[in-house]
Amino acid sequence: MAVYLMPYKIKACGMSHKGLVRQNNEDVWEIVSSSRFYVVADGMGGHQAGEVAAREAVRTLCRVIEEKKHQYGSSMSGIRRELRHGIELANYHVYKMGKNNPDLKGMGTTLCCIYINENGIIYGNVGDSRIYRFRDGALEQLTRDDSLLRELLDQGQLAEYQSSDFLYKNIITKAIGAEPSVEPNVHSADIQEGDFYLMCTDGLTDMLTDESIAQIIAHMKTPEEGVEQLINEAISHGGYDNITVVMLAVQKEDER
Repeated sequence: MAVYLMPYKIKACGMSHKGLVRQNNEDVWEIVSSSRFYVVADGMGGHQAGEVAAREAVRTLCRVIEEKKHQYGSSMSGIRRELRHGIELANYHVYKMGKNNPDLKGMGTTLCCIYINENGIIYGNVGDSRIYRFRDGALEQLTRDDSLLRELLDQGQLAEYQSSDFLYKNIITKAIGAEPSVEPNVHSADIQEGDFYLMCTDGLTDMLTDESIAQIIAHMKTPEEGVEQLINEAISHGGYDNITVVMLAVQKEDER
């Protein structure tokens, strides 16, 4: 799927796999080409409530972005405010569903998203689903995990070399739907021809190192091939969780 955006076009593709252990897939992803908006969510909760949380969060956020996409035009600050507002609305919607339905009690979801316009990208996240940028051969994580592991690393209580063996690395400190309100992480960045943006759930990053991910992106022939290879590699390393990958390629408008 290609979205034309002067002077670039954005080629987007995605894939999700339930992995080798889980009985169902609680990851949800969406590409809204008309709004140049992309979102990934990783649900949590029993009785498939996690799938409900992820689906409802994505649906609510995409609806807000679609309704407001013409309001701010190319204003980066306006889009940042609207994206923050949309994530907050999605959070409250999921929280209310969990409070009002006993079968959904305690459900929640991570979320990461990207909105693209001619001036750059606006991206946001809650939880530990990640956004990376691959530029000039280097992979950079743009989002910051809302996790216990990240907090301990930032506080100097844990060293990077200890992180892979940390028993509680999947404990997140913030989630959509866990509380009546949430403070999302929303930022902006420039965009360049040749950029690749990778959005993924922790089913990928728990199985593969950043170095392995970078190698796959560097040698892929197409974004579709890269997405498939990333998921296959995660499965070959255990596939203990649902795995979702969305990749965006920034290309010249006349590139074929």
